[in-house]
Amino acid sequence: MIPEIALRLRDLRKARAISQRELAERIGLTQTQVSRFEGGRADLRLSSLVEISRGLGVEVMLVPRRRIPAVEALGLGRSDPGSPARTPHIG
Repeated sequence: MIPEIALRLRDLRKARAISQRELAERIGLTQTQVSRFEGGRADLRLSSLVEISRGLGVEVMLVPRRRIPAVEALGLGRSDPGSPARTPHIG
């Protein structure tokens, strides 16, 4: 898993005061699996990324690379006002 995504998932979970166990129960995984994903010690399938994200109240968004600055300028890369401004992306 890409470390930035793992860190972002962990930060989102902590910002929402959700334990790994609670998140795991919401999405049908084990606490150990959530811990491994967050620590970058396990490969994360896109379907699992989507489920974890939804369990945290956010959505996965694919944005064309050339449009990332525009998305960030509009504040659309942030899930809530308290979240970090930069959304990790691949590329």
